[in-house]
Amino acid sequence: MPKVSIKDDHHNLKLNCLHEFSWGFGIAFHTLYAIIPLFLKQLGAPQGISLSVAGLWSILVAFPQLFTAIVGRNIIDIKRAVIGAHMFALPPIFCAGFIFAFIAPTGPYAWVFYYTCFIFYGLGIGIIIPIWTEFLHHTFSKKKRGAYLGISFAWNSIGGFIGGFAVRSILNSNIPFPQNFGWGFLIFFGCI
Repeated sequence: MPKVSIKDDHHNLKLNCLHEFSWGFGIAFHTLYAIIPLFLKQLGAPQGISLSVAGLWSILVAFPQLFTAIVGRNIIDIKRAVIGAHMFALPPIFCAGFIFAFIAPTGPYAWVFYYTCFIFYGLGIGIIIPIWTEFLHHTFSKKKRGAYLGISFAWNSIGGFIGGFAVRSILNSNIPFPQNFGWGFLIFFGCI
């Protein structure tokens, strides 16, 4: 691993804080414990489906990591790889946002459209995590990595806090259901 200079450390910290803030803001529109179960319930999904998203999420994210953790350690151009890996999560979120913001399906099986996107999004995140972890290993000096990650994740929390107000604003707006959730997913897509 090439040595990271102090200047690079500070530059990378600023970029990572911006990324984490944006991700935190966006994830407020797609939380596993509130937004997704609420959305599925309002779409008419069976209660077992609505309540099982957190458990399913753990499986979806873990499964691809079995493979990408091995591959991620041998990547030569880690910057390109981490950006490319994000492309696995973008299409499902865009599709969910587009479908529900513009087409706005309703009916007893409308939830299946979103649930399918959710499954592919979870698998995409499972692909990203090991490559992103390897990227962070190359981005910050070993001595400052822990402190810098703590600072970055604090910005993620700040973004999520502010994003929560944006979510409330959209859900309380005149945008009808399910379009309000669709626009939230598109905002999340933009934040990724």
